[in-house]
Formats: sequence, C-alpha cells, structure tokens
Amino acid sequence: MSQKDSGGESEKQALSEERGPGRRESIAEQDIIDLSKLDASQSSGPQTTYELTGAWFWIFTGLAIISGVFHFYTAGYRTLPAMMQRPTHLAFILVFTFMLYPAFKKDLTRNRPSVFDIMLAVLAVAGALYLVFNIRAIAEARGRVSPQEMVMGVVFMAVLIEAGRRAIGKFMLIFATVFIAYLFVGPWLPGTILRHGGFTLARVVSHMYTSIEGVFGIAVGVSATYVYLFIIFGAFLSKSGTTQVFADLALAAAGHTAGGPAKVAIIASGLMGTVQGSSAANVAATGLFTIPLMKSLGFKGYFAAGVEAVASCGGQFLPPVMGASAFIMAQYLGRPYAYVAAGALLPALLYYAAVFLQVHLHARRRGMEGIDRRRLPALGGVLLRKGHLLLPIVILVGMIVIGFTALYSAFMSTIAIFLISSLRKATRMSLVDVVDGLRMAARSCITTALACAIVGFVVGAVALSGLGMLITQQIVRAGAGLLLPTLLIAAASSLVLSFGLPTTSVYIITATLVAPGLVQVGLPPLVAHLFAYYWGGVSAITPPVALAVFVGSGIAGSPLMKSGFTAMRLGIAAYIVPFYFAFWPMLITRDAPPFQIALAILGGIVTIICLAGLGEGYYFRPLPWYKYTLLLVAVPLLIAPTLWSQPAGTAIVAYIVISELILRRARKADTAVAA
Repeated sequence: MSQKDSGGESEKQALSEERGPGRRESIAEQDIIDLSKLDASQSSGPQTTYELTGAWFWIFTGLAIISGVFHFYTAGYRTLPAMMQRPTHLAFILVFTFMLYPAFKKDLTRNRPSVFDIMLAVLAVAGALYLVFNIRAIAEARGRVSPQEMVMGVVFMAVLIEAGRRAIGKFMLIFATVFIAYLFVGPWLPGTILRHGGFTLARVVSHMYTSIEGVFGIAVGVSATYVYLFIIFGAFLSKSGTTQVFADLALAAAGHTAGGPAKVAIIASGLMGTVQGSSAANVAATGLFTIPLMKSLGFKGYFAAGVEAVASCGGQFLPPVMGASAFIMAQYLGRPYAYVAAGALLPALLYYAAVFLQVHLHARRRGMEGIDRRRLPALGGVLLRKGHLLLPIVILVGMIVIGFTALYSAFMSTIAIFLISSLRKATRMSLVDVVDGLRMAARSCITTALACAIVGFVVGAVALSGLGMLITQQIVRAGAGLLLPTLLIAAASSLVLSFGLPTTSVYIITATLVAPGLVQVGLPPLVAHLFAYYWGGVSAITPPVALAVFVGSGIAGSPLMKSGFTAMRLGIAAYIVPFYFAFWPMLITRDAPPFQIALAILGGIVTIICLAGLGEGYYFRPLPWYKYTLLLVAVPLLIAPTLWSQPAGTAIVAYIVISELILRRARKADTAVAA
C-alpha cells in the first residue's frame, strides 16, 4: 500500500491532463441530470418491448387506465377478497406482458403483439377470471379439483411461466420449473434430505392454482395492493416533476464537492430507490444521466458504473418501498409496516454513508474537483420554486408514523400529489400527465408482479414438501447452533440462491429458506429476515451475474467484470453491515436501553469509517501497509459485541485517522517551508 505514496502526484497530474482545460465549462453547459423519467423501460437503452403504436397503443392505454382505477379503488374504498383481488390483478399484469414482451427478440421489429401473444393473453385472463367467478364453489370443494379446474390450472401455470420467461428471463423459468418438478420426482431422489412421498397433479394444481398457498400467496397479495399503488405514487411523482426536484437537491447539496457527480448519483439514486426499489431498473433510470456526468469529470467508466450500481442497490434496503419487500416482510412477520420500515432505516443509512465516504476519499485521492457552483441550482431556489412537491412524501411518512396503514397512506398521498402540484401552474399535472402516469405504472409493475407470482411456485413447493424445515435444520446443524458459523452459511446460501433474481423474489426465497434457520439460533425475526435479504440483495453487485452492474457497465461502455469488482469494493458495507446488526440487533429492534442503542449507532459509524478506508486505502493520504492491516483487524473487533472489543476497534480506527491527519498536515507544512 505504501507504494501508492510515490504515485499520488503523477496520478493527479495525469488525471488533470485527461480532463483537459475547459472540461468543467463543458460540463456546466449541459443539463446532464434529468430524473423525471422513472420508467426504465422507456429509457434510451436497447429495445426490450414492443413500441406500440396506433390502435394497440390506445388499447394498452385504456387497459392501463382501467387497471389503475381498479387498484386505486380497491386500495382506498373497498378491498376485495383475496381470491378475487389477486387473480384480477394478475390478469391485468399478464395481458400487459403479452402486449409488450415478444416471445423472442427477433420479433421486436413487428412492434405489435402477434396472434400467439393475443391467444396467451386470452388464456391468462380466462384462467384468472375462472377463479374470480367460481370462488364459492372452489372454497366449498375444500381442495378437490374438477377436471375443468385441472385443465385451467395447468394452462394458467404454463402461461404464467412463459410470461416470466419473457419479462424477467430464464432464471425465473429455471427456478419455477425445478421446484414444480421437485414435487413430482421426490420419491426417486437419492438420500433422505430431499426425498419425499411425491404428489399427484391434482394436488399440485389445488395447492398452486386454487389456493392462496401457491401462485396467489402473500407475495401476489402485496403486489395487488401495496406495490401497484406505490408504483402509481412513484409515477405521479415523476409526472409532477418531483423526481427532478430530487436531482436538483442532490446537485445543490453535493455537486460542488470533490467527486460531486458521483455523490449526486448516490443521493439521487438513493432518493429514487425509496420509491422504486429495483436495483437494475434504478440504474437504467438514473444511470443514463449520472454515469456520463461522472465520466465527464474524470471518473473511469468502470468506476462510474460501479458507483451507480452500488447506489441503486441500496434502494432495495432503504424504506419506504425496499423493492416491495418491506410490505411482504410485514406480512410474513405479522408486524405493522412501520415496524419493518423503522427497523430497516439505520442499516440503510449506514450503507449509504459508507458508499458516500468512500467516493469522497476516492475523489480526494485523485484530486478531483466538483462542478462549478455557478452552474448548479441553488438549494434555496429549488425549495422556493418546487419545494411544495415534496409535501406528498412528507404526508406519506407522517400518516404511516401516526398509525395509518401503508396502503391508505399511499392512497391519500397519491391524491395529494395531484392536488399539491396544482398549487403552481408550472408544476400542475394535466389529464395527459395522469394518463401517462397510469400507463407508466402499468409497465413498471410487470416484472415485480410476475416475480411475486412465479416465486409462489417456489414457496408453494417448499411448504407442500416440507423442504423449508429440512433446509432450516441443515443450516442450524452445519453451524453447530453457533451464531457466527450459522451467519456465514446463511450469507453464502442467500447469495447463491439470489443470483439473477429480481428484488422481490430475492426476499421471498431467502425469507422462506434461510431466515428461519437464523431465528432458530436466536436472532430476532426482523433481524434474521433483514440479514438474509441483504445478502440476497448484494447479488445485484456481485459477479458473475450482478444485474445492476450489467446495466451500468452497458451504459458506461466498461468491462463487466472490472465494473463488478469495483462495485463489490464500493459496496463493501452491504456485505459487512448485516453482520454488524446481527451482533448488535438493538440497531434494528430498538428494544434495549437508550445507552446501548447509542453505542450500537456509534459503533456502526466507526465501522463504516473503517470500511471506507479499507475500500479505498486512503484517508488523508494513501495508507501504508501496516495501517491497512490494522483496519482489517479492527473490523471484527468493531462487530463483536463484547465489552472490550468495540472500544479496541474504535481506538485502532481513531489512531489511524488522527495519525494520518497529523502526518498530512506535517507534510503540507514541510512543503510550505521548502517553497
């Protein structure tokens, strides 16, 4: 590490030459960041859906309006029974899928659904509405399925899997197929762990199709209520210009600082993530603007892609939406949504603080400058002109805090967007904006809703076969009932199980297969679920799959693996913070005396300072090797919940930071005397 000292000045000089004269001026003349488009599917990236025109565009628009009205009505006025609400919701989603996503990429040139697409959409609607109109007869049958229901169930499940293949990809197809097949081949599997007695087709159809244990389980229930409404909320924020306010606030707050564009990406992506929550979609939405901005100031393409991927990855951990997982988590735990959101807040803030600090150190080390203040929006001016657009978010949080349900809070806050935006002519939403917002919501909800539905095959198979209990027993047995070994096994399992899966699926799978084992070794349920979720979520920035990095590197034109390993380094907190709150659960549960909670927070702050130094190898100057080694020693000391370990770790970090500051000042003084 000490070799970096000699290369520091030449590195700065090379960077300065790379930027060249007038570079800041060229940056300033561009309106680089515009986050007013939440819908990643409408970005300028590669075409993945039909570009509907003419009659098909208006048919889709009409269905999007009907769908929006249905979900809005059932959220604010009358929620239907589960086996009416959920199939109707999924019917809309499947129709949207087959209208937009072709069977193969070569069909994109047609830009309208084929006859086969229409047939699949009709079969999907028939299969869903059959349940709606026969809800009483199905309930009275008590699990018995008629030949007609057998046919409808098999066809509907096949259509659903095909929709998932088109919109999400082959990983969901593989997952669904493997778990469904497992129910039939169980009697012939080797060993005793995975073997079971097997199930008939009628039993599988009954469990997966005509009950709320499979496809129409908790996940689809959350998608049919909370998720769709929050996506409408986000779309209306976009159409009212609130997302542009996020960008302007980020620019005003951090654009002028060292490495300002990267910090803007972190803040803007974090704010976007509170509404959107999907890592890859967040990169697609904001990365088109933040990545070129970072590159224009001298950041390498792979670093810019890594920053955006890590910043967007944090959105799935940050309340209120957390990629819809907060709502599903509340359902699984049987606790209020506010309890989950409050518990997830501090770890997410520590994550973003670590990323922010590491980017700051990276910029300082390379002598990077910020954007000229004259070219940035003034904070006071932004708040004066458009600050009222933030009020719906304040209303949303305030209603949840005082005890309203998240669903009703989102309902009222969405109405508030329309009313509050009308206070000024420049921000007023027109009827066209409302329709565009509903159309945007319909498109944006497809992947999340399909992931919720298809992961129902996994959850249903695990419950029906008893596999979940067996996996829990194996995790506890492998960890010998000890917390640290069990955490390590759970972390590895969550990461592997989550490769290539969207955010919502990641949580449901880890909550089903991994979290119960952590609860058995003594972790509070919320802590266990968040631990598994964090380690599943980092699959978005962990090679070889790393979906968020894949999108970011495509925008930056950088090597995928180099961008991926950079993202891992920048996102080091995502791998360590879960271990911290597992050993200091009061950071989440708040069920300890205030003094202990304060110590947990203080220790968390010192830990992220330590992690930032480890990630960059720099504080006020490049770290010599022995101090870098001391930081490695400090990490487990800071995490361990003993009376002496955390003070010892804190002392190490304090020694390194203070000594580096003193040496930096002494070096500057010597340079000044020599001059």
